Amino acid sequence: MDTEAKIILDDTISFCERDGRDARLIQILKQSRPLELTDTSLSIEAPTRFAYAYLIKQRDIVERYLEDIAFIPLTLSITVPASITAPTETEPQRSTERAASDHAPAGATHATATAHEPAAEPAPSPASIPIPAPSWDGAPAGGEERVKVTNIISPDELQRLTASVGGHEVPRKVKAEPVRKEPAASGPAVPINSKFTFDNFVYGDENKHAYQSAVRFALLADEPGIYTSLFIYGKSGLGKTHLLLAIENYLSEHSPGIRVKYANSQTYVEDYINELRVQKANGGRILREYHDADVLIIDDIQNIIGKTQSIENFFSLMDEFIRNNKKIAIASDRAPKNLGMDERLTSRFNAGMLCLVSEPGFEMKYEILKRYYEHAVLPDAEARDAAAGLDASGSILSALRTGGGTLTDAQLRHMAEVSGTNIRELESFCERCAGASYECEQKGETLEAEEIDRIADEYFDRAHKRIQISTVQAVVEEFYHVSHEDLCGQKRRKDITQARHIAIYLAYDMCDMTNVAIGAEFDGRDHSTVHYSIKKIEKQLAHDNALCKELQALRNKIILAS
Repeated sequence: MDTEAKIILDDTISFCERDGRDARLIQILKQSRPLELTDTSLSIEAPTRFAYAYLIKQRDIVERYLEDIAFIPLTLSITVPASITAPTETEPQRSTERAASDHAPAGATHATATAHEPAAEPAPSPASIPIPAPSWDGAPAGGEERVKVTNIISPDELQRLTASVGGHEVPRKVKAEPVRKEPAASGPAVPINSKFTFDNFVYGDENKHAYQSAVRFALLADEPGIYTSLFIYGKSGLGKTHLLLAIENYLSEHSPGIRVKYANSQTYVEDYINELRVQKANGGRILREYHDADVLIIDDIQNIIGKTQSIENFFSLMDEFIRNNKKIAIASDRAPKNLGMDERLTSRFNAGMLCLVSEPGFEMKYEILKRYYEHAVLPDAEARDAAAGLDASGSILSALRTGGGTLTDAQLRHMAEVSGTNIRELESFCERCAGASYECEQKGETLEAEEIDRIADEYFDRAHKRIQISTVQAVVEEFYHVSHEDLCGQKRRKDITQARHIAIYLAYDMCDMTNVAIGAEFDGRDHSTVHYSIKKIEKQLAHDNALCKELQALRNKIILAS
């Protein structure tokens, strides 16, 4: 599967959902398989002949969304599995469909059934829509290929989890689950009340894809052949380990029959070296706990780089999991292509769900600080007071209290503005500010912004020069002789769109801004369009040395102009 094709298809589905398109179109796109994305077309595979015929009628709508995302016209190429013979589409047919589309009223979805077309099916209820992509194992003998859909949890549980992804909590009905097999011992399990759960994870545009992919991975852990691998990458301290532990924590609570092995890469290497010695002594199998697991979770995989034997053994282990349709989740500080590992491993990493966790922007940092303050700092302070027997009159221990002071919404927002992006440091910073607020309250004072800035200077490097997006735009406009109106506008001339892609890429690379914020500075473009521009330039840089030199020259000019 082409990763970029999947990204642009997912974005197209999001646009359809945003604009309230027909539920049938959205479901068929979700069930279609992305094949390839080129500079001129997106190729997808429809699950059935009916889906193929329906997508042909809706192609103009989809292509308009593709053009909005990519800045350039993209043709939608539709095929069906080899076991199904697709109806032949003639050029006059498509011309007629385009003409009908052009005269359709705004917002029309072209979903009305005709006498030659099957009647529209009622939209399925949310509880009946499975999260996984359809199975592509081929058609049953003597009949049309069917899309295999299987819900592996109860409707109540699915409703609760899908609602939690949208930020709503639905009470879960307690239901005993049968244990299908005894889990293998895999080290100390994550406590059920651990803070590393999906409910405790704060997500936004910067990490929403990784969060939702981790939830799907956990939900489908005992469904063979679906979502077999998950690779999460990003800088240290952005929540990768939280998501991996949340998967283990969820499976421990909801699927105790699934054998899970969690280890960071250092533990894996140590286990490998230690068990090599054991093998020499008694001929035992190396890393039995890893091989016997149903779900293998490895954190910080980049740390085995340079350890040849460990890498070779890990490749064999991962290959075994893939062959046996077992599940593996991995986290790293960089993308697979930048790990410098064997191409065999890189291709296997890229074949599954590949998710980037980006640095949090202002809004997400604010939500992290607010959530941590309300759910960790204040409850901890109250528990300490209760344990120490503090009362209104106070005691000698009250003078030693270090946290739990009041932080107003304005103070939390200021903290988000002046803080860094490492989530672990954000939490510690929050505790420190709450302690400072408590000390001020004891003196009858209020925690001022200057004191928050002073504490932030102890935690974060705030001395570097901040680069404004307006500077990036101005330098790119001068370099490529493009006006500001054209750079941020809707013109799709090739030289203008290339300059626009480069400006968005440099803004992402050099400015401390989220994709949403960058899109707002380019005529209110969607974050998906920003993501597409970034990926397009990254792809060009892989083989265009001239563009590499241009970007370096632009960076130098931007730094000098800042």
